[in-house]
Amino acid sequence: MSLLVSEIFYSLQGEGRFAGRPSVFLRLGGCNLSCSGFGVNKDGNIGCDSVFAADISYKNEWQSYLDPATLIEDLKKTLPNDKKFDIVLTGGEPLIFYKNGVLLETIRYFQEQNTLITIETNTTIEIDFEKYPEYKKCIFAMSVKLSNSGENEKKRINKKAILAICKNSKDSFFKFVVDKKNIKELEGEIFEIIKGLENDIYCMPMGESQKNLKLNDKAVFEFCIKNGFCYSDRVHIRVWGKKNKI
Repeated sequence: MSLLVSEIFYSLQGEGRFAGRPSVFLRLGGCNLSCSGFGVNKDGNIGCDSVFAADISYKNEWQSYLDPATLIEDLKKTLPNDKKFDIVLTGGEPLIFYKNGVLLETIRYFQEQNTLITIETNTTIEIDFEKYPEYKKCIFAMSVKLSNSGENEKKRINKKAILAICKNSKDSFFKFVVDKKNIKELEGEIFEIIKGLENDIYCMPMGESQKNLKLNDKAVFEFCIKNGFCYSDRVHIRVWGKKNKI
């Protein structure tokens, strides 16, 4: 089975616990959610700020990998030097491919090099950690979608998947997208999701552009102070402006 890749690039992590760390991003193509509530419009397609990787209509722009050796080489070629780096597996929703042989071989290769691998996931897909133990050595950024995503609760919340990640992975943390307009409602949703769990909580402002980030950032910052959460900015957007690819 081929592995669909939207893009591979080297940059600094811009969100969450590892913000600022040199990282190679492996962005897979396809997602099981649409998140139309995030309101990003690219070529008439509505969704998240990575709609170009999530929406299947962009499939002709993605690359299909049948061989892990080729993917590994392409990942390594993005590096400017031989300095230490992380790998960030993102999307779309990368866990659509969690059973994929090309992906598993690639993960194993970099784990043998002692590379830190973070998987950014919406946590709707339950992993069989016993059958695929590679994921026990990964760190998970659990970007659980809230009601402001526009998705139905039953579709966007999978408690079994969340608990499996928290129990079996090397480490994990939550990363929520919060906007000023719905902040009181979202507060209750977050506390319901994290009930009984001790993971770090990162909240970041909704917005795919500098202008829209500014509409929400102060309110989210104060929200984090109030609740004892960690604040995460969206550094790539803050520095470069509206997202296109990276």
